[in-house]
Amino acid sequence: MEKRPAALSYFDIVKGKALTESDLEGYTNEIRTVCSEFPKTVEGFKDVLSRPYEKVYAIGIGDSLYSADSVKLSFWQNYGIQLEVLESQEFNNYYIDYMPRNALVFICSGGGAAARTVESSFLAQKRGATVVAVTLTPKSRLSASCEYVLCHATDAKNFIDGSRNYISLALLLKIVGIKMGVWNGHLDAQQEQAMLAKIVTDMQMGFQTCMQYEDMIQKVMAGAKDQTRFYFLGAGPSWPVAQYGAAKFMEQSAADGIPQQLEEYGHEQYWVHNRRGENSTIFSICPGGKSAMRCAENLDEQNFLGLNTILLTNAPVHPSLQGKAKFNIIAEGPIDENDYWMVACHVLARFGNYYTEYINFLGKKFLTGEQFVEHYKTIHYSRFLDEVSEHDIAIPSDETIGERGAYGLTFDKTKK
Repeated sequence: MEKRPAALSYFDIVKGKALTESDLEGYTNEIRTVCSEFPKTVEGFKDVLSRPYEKVYAIGIGDSLYSADSVKLSFWQNYGIQLEVLESQEFNNYYIDYMPRNALVFICSGGGAAARTVESSFLAQKRGATVVAVTLTPKSRLSASCEYVLCHATDAKNFIDGSRNYISLALLLKIVGIKMGVWNGHLDAQQEQAMLAKIVTDMQMGFQTCMQYEDMIQKVMAGAKDQTRFYFLGAGPSWPVAQYGAAKFMEQSAADGIPQQLEEYGHEQYWVHNRRGENSTIFSICPGGKSAMRCAENLDEQNFLGLNTILLTNAPVHPSLQGKAKFNIIAEGPIDENDYWMVACHVLARFGNYYTEYINFLGKKFLTGEQFVEHYKTIHYSRFLDEVSEHDIAIPSDETIGERGAYGLTFDKTKK
């Protein structure tokens, strides 16, 4: 095992600066490269991925989980078979007991270091499943855990800080779904190429939306810098995007990001706002799809309570959403509701960037070195269940835990 350097964040490169045309070009080229090169990688796994499976899973944690959940419906749409998305701990301890042996299990992880996700790989294989790692890191603990590894290492400097892992994994899994759809006859080659081209266009539109609304994003976050709780609402394919948005605020700035399903807000968090009278900021993620009217009703009530309402949507704006929010972030072009994550993920990360900057928390992940050590022991060196405990790795001493826990290590398949 050897150490590798940690990736720079976006703010290490252009701290506090607005996005530029050069940033857009670098990002667009990155996405175009993925859509050009990664399908070739997937082709090399045709024999494995084109087999008939009784059930297909995607397993992950945090952004890796939200990325899989965000593309789940489009995966179903393109592939014609339902993909069940589960959090690693839930899968390992509960749902795996009901997994059919003839199952295909995608294990999703950007860094491939979290113990719980690697445990999912070993457990699923031991129970007879075909396991495929979907990752950004070729020599990680996850990559070394299984025979089949779908990897494309995107360049972190081309992404808005906090968005690289989510965007990259969602994109890889979406492409996998498209290829599997071609192989099982659900799609033809012409549709495949059109979908890949549309991904580049939609991703570019998402980045451009950030650039278009940069001033508004800064203004809203400057006005909310004294708040410590932010709410993120979504439904259907936008529900995991709401979870992702909440995660950006928690991870970057230690704010309490609270995700909630669009309908459930009115049954739960409403009672907080109704009686406490706090001027909370609420992000509603709602393209012009099936939940637009319900979102508009919620916005009416939130405005009645005097809350700081932000709507993320797209043009043409659904009639029911016209003029409903205090602030509107509108992507200029039409986009399928299942793919709106390609817009919202950039915007939500950018909101988190500026809020974090305004409260002076940039780069401040830990208050002490002891916190750092304890965290990575808990996340990266957690013990496996007895069933696969032979794959545990030694817990290092505090002095040798490395720059970023197991992220600072590489693993070889021959040296597990």
